[in-house]
Amino acid sequence: MNQKKILIADDSELNRALLVDMLEHDFSIFEVSNGKETIAALQAHQGEIEVLLLDVVMPEMDGFEVLAAMNENHWIDDIPVIMISAETGSAYIDKTFKLGAVDYVSRPFVPNVIRRRIMNTVLLHTKKQQLMSVLADRFYRQEKNTELMVDILGHAVECRSGEGGTHMTHVILVTGLLLQCLVGKTDRYHLEREDIGAIRMASGLHDIGKLQIPEEILTKPHSLTPEEYEIVKRHTQIGAKLITDLPIYQNERLVKYAIEICRWHHERWNGEGYPDGLKGDAIPIAAQVVSVADVYDALTSERCYKEAFSHEKSMRMIHSGECGSFNPLLLECLDEIAVRLQKELSVVPHLDQGHSEARRTVEELYASRSEDSTTRVAIQLEEERGKRQFFSELTDELWFEYTTNPDAIALSASASKRTGLSKVVVNPAGSADFLAVVGTKTLDEIRGWAETATIDETYFETEAEIRLDGAMHWCKLAIMVTWSSIEAGRYNSLLGIIRDIDKSYRHLSDVQQALPRESVQALTPMMSDGADDVLRVSKEQVDGLLAGYRRIFDIARLVALTICVELTKTDEGCTLKKSEHCYAVWKKKRRCENCISQEVLRTHKPQTKIETRASDIYYVLASFIEVDGRPYSLELVKRTKSDDMFERENVLNQLLVRNRQVYMDSVTKVYNRRYYDERLKNLESWFSFAMIDMDNFKHINDRFGHQAGDAALYRAAQAIKSQIRSDDELVRYGAMNSSCCSATCRSRS
Repeated sequence: MNQKKILIADDSELNRALLVDMLEHDFSIFEVSNGKETIAALQAHQGEIEVLLLDVVMPEMDGFEVLAAMNENHWIDDIPVIMISAETGSAYIDKTFKLGAVDYVSRPFVPNVIRRRIMNTVLLHTKKQQLMSVLADRFYRQEKNTELMVDILGHAVECRSGEGGTHMTHVILVTGLLLQCLVGKTDRYHLEREDIGAIRMASGLHDIGKLQIPEEILTKPHSLTPEEYEIVKRHTQIGAKLITDLPIYQNERLVKYAIEICRWHHERWNGEGYPDGLKGDAIPIAAQVVSVADVYDALTSERCYKEAFSHEKSMRMIHSGECGSFNPLLLECLDEIAVRLQKELSVVPHLDQGHSEARRTVEELYASRSEDSTTRVAIQLEEERGKRQFFSELTDELWFEYTTNPDAIALSASASKRTGLSKVVVNPAGSADFLAVVGTKTLDEIRGWAETATIDETYFETEAEIRLDGAMHWCKLAIMVTWSSIEAGRYNSLLGIIRDIDKSYRHLSDVQQALPRESVQALTPMMSDGADDVLRVSKEQVDGLLAGYRRIFDIARLVALTICVELTKTDEGCTLKKSEHCYAVWKKKRRCENCISQEVLRTHKPQTKIETRASDIYYVLASFIEVDGRPYSLELVKRTKSDDMFERENVLNQLLVRNRQVYMDSVTKVYNRRYYDERLKNLESWFSFAMIDMDNFKHINDRFGHQAGDAALYRAAQAIKSQIRSDDELVRYGAMNSSCCSATCRSRS
């Protein structure tokens, strides 16, 4: 088997060598050192490259310029790009994804992680290509057969006529079997494979004209009067007219055969059928085949006016002419497929609970029908057929589609199963079952996107609690707005996917459940807010305490401000000595923005947070502890169990963003007064500070405007920040609307 080919674009020979060393056992590697070489390699090896590993900073053209060129040449759809950079700023990451990259990897590299991420990207891309290939084949090779339209309209007829919900499915199946047998016996009718597919699908529309027949006649449990029978017979002409009146698609095979079938499937070989009394092969072959399939299923199925007949009795009635005369060649085919027919009909899946919802959907359409609305719905169904098929047939993901006309939500099979909802929910705002699963707030948010979406902004994300498998789960909703190709500026629907990210929201629970009972008991003092529950131990006792915690947690340590404290044993006893900075374990060069040990030392109350190292996420618990009367923070660290890398990173980014928003000044991008008040002011330790005031700052605002003033404040803060030590803190002490810039440089003594 040929290895997957990866293109590595990086100006650093060392970085390329590291990646090659990590990946060469699994992939075939191409290497380039700048942007122009990358473009040349993409042109020379089109269709060969599975993944591009792209550095951001390169000579000639940088990574962003390469991405722009890939978009311009439409390569980005075929070649997944993983961006590589030492930069971790949100601006870089956001720009990367906006330009179409699928992932962003930060240096330094973690071999197992980057190998897994690349492998996942390759597998997902391969699956996507396979699914798209299947979808394209189904869409184009079957002459754009609108299976969904046929399904909905067929269900509508069955719901109105009381035919039990399987007639359309059976007719399609029997029609297909008869056609296969027929083309094997004779070439008289010049039927190609495309013709067979179109006739088979169009057969589901044979009774569409019954939509305009009074329901009280269709469902009458007794024999019809001659007058009522004449009304029923009109469904052949009505159905043909409904399809003939469509202003588009008249040259499509499906439409051509649907018209023939609707009008003439009640014609008989001897000329005694209706509505036109056609005889022999004057009856189109498509209508001939469907007439046999229709009669066979009508006989073998229960109806409101009769019991179901056995296969044997039904065959005798058809051959004896009790149901009219048929093409002798088709009767031969019926005999030949009899065994297979009974077997396959016995396993045809019956319509599930979505049947009743489909009826409600159709009845809504029917109640408000007009030629214009019917045409509009038909066109929309044609446009969306491929997407709906993809959702419902080719993936196990939780997909949904929301439309406002009609007001309904269609769910994929997997989504329907996990939510316990029908595949089609009409009027979701009025459905108690739907609101119990999704909630009014989430539904309103989805509707709001439909109202505010623009052509330039078609993608939205949110998080919400949704009931899955009988329990509430935190989920991410990714929504794409699709736009009408018929009416400019009008959206067709909202297409969405539901991703279960509940594990990412429940880290503490996962950690606690993994602990032995005695360990949970040991943690009780840590998790209490009471002053009386402060953990007090001696230097001799702390060694055993830490050893016990290390059997449970990945890290157990003492922290004094930002310095870790290690226990050293000598002949003279135990000594606590300072070691490295606590933030070094997270591969950081300065104190964490969300430091909880300082908060613990200030308040004596336990704190928790989420931290990261490489691609792993850790849950951190910190508690106040006294060792021989001296205050410390006891930090316990546990790696989360979630294996979903992308969701873990998303949760972390959200947490980091929140921390920045709370303690970061939006103008100067340094710490704010809230940070000083909550984190610094009450620390029980010695420190020195300096205050800087910008005089006459109001003059800048008055003369040049507040935007220029903000820029001046930012540059001043950055200039100060560049001159202080990495362990010092810079704070804008003035209020947000203040004209002065005050800063505090804090240095621990």
